[in-house]
Amino acid sequence: MSLLVASALALAGLSSFREWTATKMLTDPIVRERLASVPTRTEPADVEKLMVRMRDGVELSTQVFLPKGQGPWPVIVVRDPYSFSHYLSCKVFVRYGYGCVYQEVRGRGPSQGTWYPFIDERKDGLDLLAWVLKQPWQNGRIALQGGSYVGAVQWAVAGDLPPEVKTFVPTVAHGDVYELAYRNGMFNEGIAGVWLHSQGRSLLGTVTAGSKWAKNVAGKFPAQGVDAGEFPLGWAAYQDWIRHPDKDDAYWQSPEYVALREAHRKVQVPVMMIGYANDFFLPGMLRTYEELPTRDKSVLIVGPGNHGGQADPEVQGSYTQDYADTLAWFDHHLRGEPLPERLRPGVNVFVHGANTWRHAERWPAPKAPLLLNLDQLAGAQPCDGGSLSDDTPAAGQTVSYVYDPRHPVPTRGGAFVLLSDSVEAQRNDLCEREDVLSFASASFDAETLLDGPIRIRLRVSSDAPDTSFTVKLSEHFADGRVYNIRDDISSLSMRNGAQHRVAYVPGEPVEVTFDLTPILWQMKKGSRLRLDVSSSSAPAFFPHPNRSGLWSEVADPVVARQVLLGGTVELPVK
Repeated sequence: MSLLVASALALAGLSSFREWTATKMLTDPIVRERLASVPTRTEPADVEKLMVRMRDGVELSTQVFLPKGQGPWPVIVVRDPYSFSHYLSCKVFVRYGYGCVYQEVRGRGPSQGTWYPFIDERKDGLDLLAWVLKQPWQNGRIALQGGSYVGAVQWAVAGDLPPEVKTFVPTVAHGDVYELAYRNGMFNEGIAGVWLHSQGRSLLGTVTAGSKWAKNVAGKFPAQGVDAGEFPLGWAAYQDWIRHPDKDDAYWQSPEYVALREAHRKVQVPVMMIGYANDFFLPGMLRTYEELPTRDKSVLIVGPGNHGGQADPEVQGSYTQDYADTLAWFDHHLRGEPLPERLRPGVNVFVHGANTWRHAERWPAPKAPLLLNLDQLAGAQPCDGGSLSDDTPAAGQTVSYVYDPRHPVPTRGGAFVLLSDSVEAQRNDLCEREDVLSFASASFDAETLLDGPIRIRLRVSSDAPDTSFTVKLSEHFADGRVYNIRDDISSLSMRNGAQHRVAYVPGEPVEVTFDLTPILWQMKKGSRLRLDVSSSSAPAFFPHPNRSGLWSEVADPVVARQVLLGGTVELPVK
């Protein structure tokens, strides 16, 4: 059962039954399974529930969890928009000798005010910390903890922490909200759209929100024309996000967004960051870790799995040490206990295909890539029909296909659909489509480790004034299985890291560079690489309408003829 479903079922019904059920379904398994090797230390006292006043007079629902016995205690602070994270945090850590303060953010749950994603989290978070430091039950050693939005609220205050905050542990989170919404100019509706659509629903309603979004919102032209009733709480943000695709737009440069995006540059305490290889937040997390002033005292863990940490059955191995690692990190920074060797500063990364871990002081590390060229373009429309080779390709090759936004290529695997399977068997049905070009390398004669970022360059043109292109790199095993490794997308108007839309002249050949998220992936002896090239991946990304201007206003998308003139794949191999 997924965490979302379990949470919804646990929190439905009467409050007393809800509390008992949620504890049994969410909290107890963490203590019993994730922390099986760590004996509990304390029993929890009764929870104090109160409203804490913010600087503008708005009061936010707050709960205080303390162990039984004589304090004061080291305290963990958790701020949450979802009304259930205390079952995954405070109700756990209080059993290990920590006080824990849980607050529902502005406009969520019983908290007063209006919720707009991320905007109020810095000032409200700092106000809560100021309140905590006035309480007699805290001992002046504070930490922050939580994942996803509950991790982003930590980054919101990270640049202005009082000295009593000794560390924080954000999971699957960074501070750049634009990157939650867009990827190279393409709206990531499989993340941002479905997430905003689910906000404000009952928890049981959240379980069915994904199917409603797919039916009533995803891929509907014009995007601005969907029913506001589909977004009980996220409508205002959804409308703003789909109207502002340019990263340097004034909307994304508001003081609140800039402060959140830049806060990590002012961090003065050690940080333990937990991410997952197929989480959409990972690229920003890698950049954030690299830019931390305290990187030499911090650790980044990159396990297998998606945004929720669920590993795929196709990938042997999982990361189940998250709570044990978090507790050991808190014990060190809040209690002075020795830090386990596994948590020494640096990056711990899971190796897909080998079910092992690697530690590095810096990751990914620069290396000279293996360069493969796209060749035999004319044969690329059956699966594996084109080739990836280190030979120099013949000049003058082209191949074309027709892209229809009303019939996009289905998303299969990858990091860009919320809590979906991230590594999936690709089969041959997608690469047999007429709007997909497919290239294959020769078989590798030994196990080969992909270690870092993969760069793909395509030389393309289109008869549309703007459009998009996609790439997907997979391992094609000797036994016929095909598993996706990485994928990406870019519009032409925001190609190659553009901060705002630039004009494209139809028919003009241009180069589009895709910098795929770094990964450690060990390919098997006898495997080949497959590269699929197309123009859509739905519902991960809203299909490009093949028109210039603001994509979300387009009511009448048109088909486009796409031309591929060549390209390269740069592999990070030793």
